[in-house]
Amino acid sequence: MNKIRISTTLLNFFFLLLPALAMAQIQITFPKSRMVFQRNGGNEASLWIGGYYSLPFTRIQVRVEPMDGGTLVDWTTIQDNPKGGAFAGSVTVRGGWYRLKIRGLQGEQYIEGGGVERIGVGEVFVVAGQSNAQGFNGYGGPGAANDRVSCVNFGSEVTQSPFDPNFPEFSHLDADTRVFPRGYSSWCWGRLGDQLVARLGVPVLFFNAGWQGSSSKNWRESADGIQTTEEYTNTEKYPVGQPYGNLKTALNYYVNALGIRAILWHQGEADNIFNRSADDYAANLTKIIQRSREHSGKDISWVVCKASYLDGSGFDGGVTSGQDKTIQTAGNTFAGPNTDLIQIPRSGSGQRDKEGVHFFDNGLLQFADAWNASLNDNFFQNSRPQSPSPGATISVSCGSNSTLSLRVEGSFNSINWDSGAGNGQSITVGGGRYMATLKDGRGNTIFTAPYQVPNRPSITTSGPTTFCEGGNLTLTSPYDNTFWSNNATGKSVTVSTAGSYRAVYRDVGNCEFTSDEVVLKVNPLPAAPTARNLGEARFCDRLSTTLESTDALVYNWSTGEKSKQIVVQKGGTYSLTITDQNGCTSKESNQIPIIVDPLPNRPTATAGGPTTFCADQNVVLTSTAEAGYVWEGVANQTGRSVTVNLAGNYLVRTRNIYGCLSDPSNTILIRVNPLPSPPILTAGGATTFCDGERVTLTASGSLKAFWNVGDSTQSIVATRSNTYTARVRDGNGCFSPPSLGLVVDVKPVPTVPILKQIGTYTLEASGTRQGDYYRWERDNAVVEPRTAIIKANQTGSYRARAYLAYDNGLVCSSDFSAPITFTLIIDNDGLSIYPNPSPNKLVTIETLENITDATLTLTTLSGQVLWVATVASFNERKSWNLSTVPSGHYILTVRSSTFKVSKRLLLGL
Repeated sequence: MNKIRISTTLLNFFFLLLPALAMAQIQITFPKSRMVFQRNGGNEASLWIGGYYSLPFTRIQVRVEPMDGGTLVDWTTIQDNPKGGAFAGSVTVRGGWYRLKIRGLQGEQYIEGGGVERIGVGEVFVVAGQSNAQGFNGYGGPGAANDRVSCVNFGSEVTQSPFDPNFPEFSHLDADTRVFPRGYSSWCWGRLGDQLVARLGVPVLFFNAGWQGSSSKNWRESADGIQTTEEYTNTEKYPVGQPYGNLKTALNYYVNALGIRAILWHQGEADNIFNRSADDYAANLTKIIQRSREHSGKDISWVVCKASYLDGSGFDGGVTSGQDKTIQTAGNTFAGPNTDLIQIPRSGSGQRDKEGVHFFDNGLLQFADAWNASLNDNFFQNSRPQSPSPGATISVSCGSNSTLSLRVEGSFNSINWDSGAGNGQSITVGGGRYMATLKDGRGNTIFTAPYQVPNRPSITTSGPTTFCEGGNLTLTSPYDNTFWSNNATGKSVTVSTAGSYRAVYRDVGNCEFTSDEVVLKVNPLPAAPTARNLGEARFCDRLSTTLESTDALVYNWSTGEKSKQIVVQKGGTYSLTITDQNGCTSKESNQIPIIVDPLPNRPTATAGGPTTFCADQNVVLTSTAEAGYVWEGVANQTGRSVTVNLAGNYLVRTRNIYGCLSDPSNTILIRVNPLPSPPILTAGGATTFCDGERVTLTASGSLKAFWNVGDSTQSIVATRSNTYTARVRDGNGCFSPPSLGLVVDVKPVPTVPILKQIGTYTLEASGTRQGDYYRWERDNAVVEPRTAIIKANQTGSYRARAYLAYDNGLVCSSDFSAPITFTLIIDNDGLSIYPNPSPNKLVTIETLENITDATLTLTTLSGQVLWVATVASFNERKSWNLSTVPSGHYILTVRSSTFKVSKRLLLGL
């Protein structure tokens, strides 16, 4: 077998794992909880402590902590340089109730391990005798109230010969507890235990070897090795070795390991029946006491009761005298209570005991009180407590094929290993807990501390042993100090390759324990699939696209879906793997990003005015703000606000910056009232007339008319040019469309002329609005021509009226002008030249008569002709610009066939 030296580094590593490893690496296996070890006269006992460990230590230490009474024993070394994994040692402890702690040290570093609680140093008693010692269930005996009163909760059968019991479990002495080897209940011993604990301050442990109906003869004969017969019929035999055999078992098996204060004897009721003499009783009991000391090799103290009473027979003085004689002559024997004085009678109407022998209820309390009084200070000062014997030690060495060799150190008459491991000084065993029970020449039992042989590692796997490429499997051993067949170390190893694996555990003695083989198989992965998008990669919420994989056996989409195609409605990156018939999953496919744009919030549409109106009106509907708008009920309108004038239901859906369409807004109901028909307009006369005239216009129908000129009567008088229309209003307040226009054309009249004389013989009619022609009158007689300027050739009072002529024969005239008086000049020879002189050389010429074909000649004073002009007719004044003529004095001559006049003219002067 390979041996491995544990390095200092590894050891230090183990010590760093303190919390995780604490309970596993060192463990007390002896003593067991509720064991009580007999104290000596100095109130001390040597506790033999043993167990096992699985890490290398240089020292093993214990700490004894008081739980209820006692004195602390701080960390004390019980073994230096332990070997092989088993430890044992002793520590002296004062009376009390304790918690034992254990730790292993390597230098100054330590690991605390599994300790044990409720270990006592106190008083150990063995009860013997007949039924009032043994006790029964249902007689009212109380269990112990104090936690420090214990027993072995295990009993032998009536037909059972003496035997070696298994290593026992100790328990609290409860009311119905079996008390080894044959007690049937707590009887009076639970109360007595409470009283002793309270008085002495130390825990108490009871064994009970009582046997109902047994006589002192039965006890003596069985103590001498004779199979005794019960004395009532002298026919039924006791099991071989009984009843004394149970007492001997308690003394050899337990008392040797725990020590003892005394045997408490209560017997005599049966001997009363058989009329035992004092000498016979004393001889029987003395022989029993001697045999107990011989068989145990210990001078065990006895406490003997005076007990003989039973109903019907009363007291037996011979029996009690024999008990007194034994107390006085047997040595190290003490008087117990006189129980013949307790609970007399013991049977009768309403009593529990029909035999008239046994205590019950309050009688059991008195029985306990009597025992407590007898076990007084004198008894504890003079009795001879027997101290516990130390246990034996085990040495450990490596065996073959995952076994250890366990050897008991020392020489013993017999060595018995539990768990069927065999008899002999050494055994080679596999995993399990092993303890040896050893006996000396008297049959006294010595125990080794149970030793835990490691089990072969059993490999647990984190999953199936066949897995897929790229995967792995964790193999776990129950041991931290494990070496794997692939050269890994540690409690667990993660492997990813096929092969066979074993775990090897090396214990503290470098002994190897090898697991069974675990075979791993690795299957290849299928090729990664290809995913494709059958739709759009970006879309609005509530829409979807379909993703599809290439063919496979099992599809594993990142969404958790398992079909070849999946419908995607949410944004994200999608991919899949596939799984083949071996359960192997491919690597991930290509990734398909999907973007899902949010919808706009549901918009709200509001009306900017009443939603019921007339057909010629409208209302503006407005949406909450968004990037775009789609109105329903309105064609080709995409603005935030729309103007509507038709009845219907209107709503809006908005588009956000992603082009996504919202849910419809609230609906706005528009009601439109029809317009009344327009009225027909009629005129009460001509609609084209001169200014200052009028015409009456009338709207048809019974509805009130409203004219475009502001009037609101059925008829109006038109005095101005306009296209007249009217509307009517109905009961809904709706106005009709305007009527057909009725054109009224008021023609302007010319301005009343203003007359003035603008020349020597010329009158002019002028005004803001000139007429097309004029009517002149002189002294109320018509004067021609009909022009705005006329030649006046007679003195008189002149006036004029202007006329404007329009289509369709309409003529509008002004009033006559104010008259103007014209006086004819008769001293200028009928020729007028002005201005004269003319500084600017502009000259106007008028003739009184309308001469024709006239010639005008300008000559110098010397007769030189400078300018000549002709005039076809002098029917009006004529003007010339003579600026080409030098300034000076000239003669202007006007001549025709009928007229010739010359006048002097000054130009430029």
